[in-house]
Amino acid sequence: MDTFKATHKDATQAERIRRQYLEKEENKIELLKKLDEKVKSPGRIVASIIGVSGALIMGGGMAMIMEWSNMTYGLTLGIIGMALMLPAYPLYALITNRRKKKYADDIMRLSGEVIGE
Repeated sequence: MDTFKATHKDATQAERIRRQYLEKEENKIELLKKLDEKVKSPGRIVASIIGVSGALIMGGGMAMIMEWSNMTYGLTLGIIGMALMLPAYPLYALITNRRKKKYADDIMRLSGEVIGE
């Protein structure tokens, strides 16, 4: 019977596969990253949806002007799109700042533990 001798490459691949089946421990850095994402994510999502919607509407207005020479409706649609895009960043800041206040104590406590304060 042949004996199999693992090369360094085989051992590395086996270790990578093995890690997929081990129970993951959540360390403090991972918890801190999750909390940070929990603070920033909702604001980003809302601002992105509003910003992209406004940009698409404004683009529709530009297309009306360029392709169909319909200046009145094109400008109206473009202005509506710009007005929709304007509150995207202020909404992001508002939502994120509220969530920062909500999670500040947990983040400060956890980051203090990581830093060693």
